Amino acid sequence: MSIITQRGNLAEIVVTKLTERIDSGLYAPGAKIPSSAQLCEEFGVSRTVIREALTSLKVGGRVTARQGAGVYVTEKDAKTLHYEISRIEDIRSAMQILELRLGVEMQSVALAAARRTPEALAEIARAYDKLETLKTDDAEVEARADFDFHLAIARATRNPHFPSFLEAVMESINFELVLKHRQSSRAYSGYLKKINREHAAILAAITQGDVKAAKQALAVHLEESLSRYRLMLDEPESVEMAD
Repeated sequence: MSIITQRGNLAEIVVTKLTERIDSGLYAPGAKIPSSAQLCEEFGVSRTVIREALTSLKVGGRVTARQGAGVYVTEKDAKTLHYEISRIEDIRSAMQILELRLGVEMQSVALAAARRTPEALAEIARAYDKLETLKTDDAEVEARADFDFHLAIARATRNPHFPSFLEAVMESINFELVLKHRQSSRAYSGYLKKINREHAAILAAITQGDVKAAKQALAVHLEESLSRYRLMLDEPESVEMAD
């Protein structure tokens, strides 16, 4: 019989109960938590609910998965970032925002490559240089610099509706960028260097006026995060986008 009697989102209820056990020491740092099958039986919920709950805990830095070994409580001395963006709805929302960005910015980067001016290229280069030389562990600051780079590309389209649109949905885009930077900073310290290489490829293609290369570089830049979100949520891959 299910031990969940409260009304509400089942995954969130499981997250709350598992978090209570971690905080109380019932599941000690470094300890392996029960298997998904055991949790399904104990809570009386489906594997999908347990998968979503564990994903939330992973994103929140409370547990880590060891391939082939199971899920373990994060060690006390592990460098984790604690923040509010950890619910499964947040991951789904971030994925949806990124899908929207991909659709809009594919056209934006193509037009920027075709219509670039020396002034527009200088603005994109300044935004790139700022992000490349950034020395901070603050995901909010990183996210804003990341956004400014893409905003400079939108301005280079010489179509005022592109930058206006990005600015109108800036809060939502920033939400996704902060989530991405916070997640990735736990995985590897060179994440900022990686996105700078991707930004450099986008800048180079725009500078050269190569529309196809610009679209390809942007797709590489955004699709990885999109695929990661879909994998977390067990969502199908996106359809191939036409040139």
